[in-house]
Amino acid sequence: MTIADTNPTDTTNQPAESDPMSREWHWHPDLPVKYAPYWHWPPKPKVLLRWVWQNYLQVSDRSIYLALAFVVAFWLQPVGPEQATFAFGWMSWVFIRNWILLLIVAGGLHLWFYGIDAQGKLLKFDPRPYSKRKNALYKFGYQTWDNMYYSLAFGAPILSLYEIGLRWLYATSTIGTLQFSAHPIWFIALFPMLAIWQSFHFYVVHLALHQPSVYKYVHAVHHRNVNTGPWSGMSMHPVESSMYLSAILIVAILPSHPVHMLFLGYWLMLGAASSHSGYEAIWAKDRKALLIGAFFHQLHHRYYECNYGNGEMPWDRWFGTYHDGSEEATRRTRDRKRQMHSK
Repeated sequence: MTIADTNPTDTTNQPAESDPMSREWHWHPDLPVKYAPYWHWPPKPKVLLRWVWQNYLQVSDRSIYLALAFVVAFWLQPVGPEQATFAFGWMSWVFIRNWILLLIVAGGLHLWFYGIDAQGKLLKFDPRPYSKRKNALYKFGYQTWDNMYYSLAFGAPILSLYEIGLRWLYATSTIGTLQFSAHPIWFIALFPMLAIWQSFHFYVVHLALHQPSVYKYVHAVHHRNVNTGPWSGMSMHPVESSMYLSAILIVAILPSHPVHMLFLGYWLMLGAASSHSGYEAIWAKDRKALLIGAFFHQLHHRYYECNYGNGEMPWDRWFGTYHDGSEEATRRTRDRKRQMHSK
C-alpha cells in the first residue's frame, strides 16, 4: 500500500468502455493484481525495501495499526504483574478498548464512505451502491446492523479473550518477553514475519471455511456481504471469528513482545475493517491520503472460489486459485466454481 498523489479529475484505472472489466467494476487498480515483493525472483531488494518503507514507515493503515500497538503496549496498558491474575479490572479494559477501537475504525470509515458520502464513488470498486434497504437476508433487516452485530458481539470479544490469555502468559513468564535491547534485529523483523504468517494462516483457515458443509453453516454469514463495507470485515459467525483470529496465538510459540501480539491482533481485526471498505483509498486534499483497499480480497467477495489468501503470500497462485482481476481469470474461476458445486 502506498500513498500517491492523484489529480481529482484523473480517471486512471477507471475501466474504459472498451475494457471488459468495466462491466464488473466502477474502479480498479492496475491489473494484474500483484503480490508483495517478498516473492520476486530474482530478488529485487530495492523494490522490497521501498515496499516495506511505504507500508510500515509511512502513513498507511498498516503503519497506523503498528503505531497503535506501540501506544497500547508501552503506555495505555503495558503487561504488568497484575495481569498474572485474571481480574475483572484489567480484563474489562481489554474488552472496552477493543470495542472502542473497532467503533472508531469501522464506524469512522463507514461514516466517511457511506454516512456523509464524503467522496461519492471516487475510488469505489463496486459500481452498485452500498445496501441501505431492508433485506430479510440480514439480521435486523439491514446490512450495516447485521455487520455491526457480528463484529461487536463476537469479533472484538473473541480477540479480547485471546489477548487476555496471551497477556496472562506474558505476565506469568510462561512465555518470555523479547526485548529490543537484547535482540533488535529479530524484534524488528518479527513485524513483517507476523504479517506473512497471518497470510498463511488465513489461506488455510479460509480454504477450510469454503468446504460446502462448513460454508453453509458458518462462512455464509460473512459472504452475505458481496458489496462490502467496513463493518463487513469482522462480520463473521463466532466459529469463523475464533478460527480467523486464532492466528494471534503464534506469539505463544515465537519469541515476542506484547507489542507484536497487539500489532497482529489489530492487523487481524482493524485491518479487516479497512480492507473491506469497498474503496481503494480515502481521498482528501485532492489526493489519495490513505490507501486502505484490498482489491485482491474484493475479487474473492465477488467470485467466491478464488483468492482465499491475501497479497502477502502467493498461495493462490501456487495452488491454482489465483484471480488476477482479468476477464480470463473470471471465466476460469466461474468454471471452477461450477465444477466444485456439481460434485
